[in-house]
Amino acid sequence: MEQHYDLVMVAYSFVIATLAGYCGIEMTARIRAAAPEEKGRWIIAGAFAFGTGVWSMHFMGMAALTLGVPVSFDLWITAASWLVAVVVSAIGFYVIRDGVRLLSWLVASVLMAAGVCLMHYGGMYAMRMLPGIEYRPVLFWTSAAIALGASGAALLIMTWLRASHRWTHVAMRLGAALVMAVAVTGMHYTGMAAAIFAPGAYCSPSNELSDAWTILGLVMAGTAAVSLSQWWALLK
Repeated sequence: MEQHYDLVMVAYSFVIATLAGYCGIEMTARIRAAAPEEKGRWIIAGAFAFGTGVWSMHFMGMAALTLGVPVSFDLWITAASWLVAVVVSAIGFYVIRDGVRLLSWLVASVLMAAGVCLMHYGGMYAMRMLPGIEYRPVLFWTSAAIALGASGAALLIMTWLRASHRWTHVAMRLGAALVMAVAVTGMHYTGMAAAIFAPGAYCSPSNELSDAWTILGLVMAGTAAVSLSQWWALLK
């Protein structure tokens, strides 16, 4: 099946990933600086913001793909993929709330990577393609390896960088966010490259999310949520 990407939307997905990464770094600093009784609130806020940002990047990357047939998504599977992104983000923030130890870092990295893969390939499954999507094994497992590396690196980056408004520290956090964005988008587009769409395949007509503006609205809402969470963190 013929397929190509809208490069503007691909670029936008990278911007979303960068914003999510920067937000995750800021939220980690807030979590670690918070009093013990306040950490839970910040973990929830951070998980919502970072998880929604990663999910929005994924959804924009999906919307950027043109298959030559109308593309739509199952509403409940799509919602479940968002929930997975938020839950695995909460796991990550919980683990690094007071610092990182080797065993906890390894376990959290594996869990987050599994969650990212579940979010991505669950989001692909939400298309409900008929016949179903098949995957190239090498690229499939490469995307899983990238997810593991990205999860581990994200936890370390978010732990090491401290909150500061000096321009040099802000520049370091922005650079780290760009590194995280490269890893996240790399996993996504490697996973997309692994997909094999059969000739004549089409999305299930029962899918609820079929209007392009609805899909774009969901992504924009997710991006706005991350932005608002970021500003809220900075004003605290």
